[in-house]
Amino acid sequence: MRRLYTVFLCALLPSVAPAATSTENRAIDGNPQTTGTVTLRVEHVRELRKGVDAWPMIVSPSGPAEQRINATLTGLNQRLAQALRNCDEGYGWALKQMGDLAKGQYPVSKDWSRRVKVTMTGPHFFSLVATENAFCGGAHPDSGQMAMVFDITTGAEVDWTTLAAKSAEPSTYSDTVMDGSTMNALVLPALRLLSVASANSDCKDVFRNPQSYLIWPDAMRETLVAQPFDLPHVVQACANEIVLTIEQARKLGFDQGLLDAIQQAHHQTVIAPER
Repeated sequence: MRRLYTVFLCALLPSVAPAATSTENRAIDGNPQTTGTVTLRVEHVRELRKGVDAWPMIVSPSGPAEQRINATLTGLNQRLAQALRNCDEGYGWALKQMGDLAKGQYPVSKDWSRRVKVTMTGPHFFSLVATENAFCGGAHPDSGQMAMVFDITTGAEVDWTTLAAKSAEPSTYSDTVMDGSTMNALVLPALRLLSVASANSDCKDVFRNPQSYLIWPDAMRETLVAQPFDLPHVVQACANEIVLTIEQARKLGFDQGLLDAIQQAHHQTVIAPER
């Protein structure tokens, strides 16, 4: 199990000027919110098959933006279904080679596990996180996470480089994840320094080079979460979450409108109920 770290920045924080704070409820682009104040109704997380959660849909989507989100999630669920079929085939073949399939000791249906959590349903952002493990008959099992964060006003996935100050030197790194989807991650030098600071002696060298992170808001905890992305299999145990408070995220240069939205969501407890 991965340990959860809440990082206290203190002297580790870079010298990044925070975005100006406003008492006005503003959208991310600085204009007064309209559709950005929406709180979504989202389906309860359901299983695509036993032990494998599907992405939940927005209930009765209103307008093109919400329909676009549902279309994206529908496509991801279809991709996951195909990945499961491929995994079953590969795992079944491996069991057959080992002579275990006939014994019925390792049901193919258990080759993949996946849990989805809805972490924010507005205002302005819809955020979901999937944590999964699979063994499809290869050299070793695999594990990973996906973070899907949408702008409710447009229906597009969030570009995190636009929600971090330019002085923080944000950039994007992309790679495929377990179901074959392409995931965009944020490279932010200050986050790598925090990983180094919180890592044990066996993991510090892992973050010697630039490191990318999946980012998502967590309304219940009133935090912004950064998860190391695409670490080599042999050092996946080093992928400890960085959990930033609103003030810590502000000092790292994250957009004030984003942070205001997280705080508003937290205070209103506007997240989908968990199972």
